[in-house]
Amino acid sequence: MKGLMELYNREEIESLFNESRLISLLMNKYQLKPKEKTMNKNQILVEEGQENEQVYYIKRGIVGFTQDENIFGFEKEGHFLGLETFLFNDVQPYTIVAMEKMEVFIFVKEDIMDILMGLQEGWLYLYLLNQAEQKRVQKSCLHLHLKGSNRSKKMLIDLAKNFGTIDGQAIVLPGCFSKKTVISYFGLSFNTGKTLLEKLQREGFLLPPSKEKQFRINKEYCQASLYSENK
Repeated sequence: MKGLMELYNREEIESLFNESRLISLLMNKYQLKPKEKTMNKNQILVEEGQENEQVYYIKRGIVGFTQDENIFGFEKEGHFLGLETFLFNDVQPYTIVAMEKMEVFIFVKEDIMDILMGLQEGWLYLYLLNQAEQKRVQKSCLHLHLKGSNRSKKMLIDLAKNFGTIDGQAIVLPGCFSKKTVISYFGLSFNTGKTLLEKLQREGFLLPPSKEKQFRINKEYCQASLYSENK
């Protein structure tokens, strides 16, 4: 695997074999017929510690990743769930839960693995998917080593970049990112998190909420963070 990886960089592999191409390949060339299902908010897709023989493709909606009931990450439409454990075993290391009403395609994992393992790019794709999963967990751990205010700002900026939409001077998070959800993502108690959010609003990092009580992150902070990362 390492020898193959040396022939490609990440961008080359993703251009050859990304999730958009994979879903097209499965549905069109190989004509797999996934089960289509609507998941309700808070419904569990895969439970921590259980054997996972299915692969989900998020057609619409957002899921949360939880371990020991603590949220440590999220994913949105256009992504597969359930392929990232192939290098280890079929036991799910964390729970995946619907953050809102969503639509998914459900495949049999064995069917997808048979196809991917017959393709050189498929092996590379699975390897990179596993690496991305490890980085997700590592990033969560790094966040938790930051101190209160810096941790919350960094985590909110990441959410804004991945899930937010621009509305004037704000980047607005979807409604499923409630105060309770975001504070759980911070890894704080509710009262501590509530006090911290009030502080961020006084500082202007968070803009006054709309009637829907959505998180509105000051766009300037996100742009400054992006500029810093690209330097």
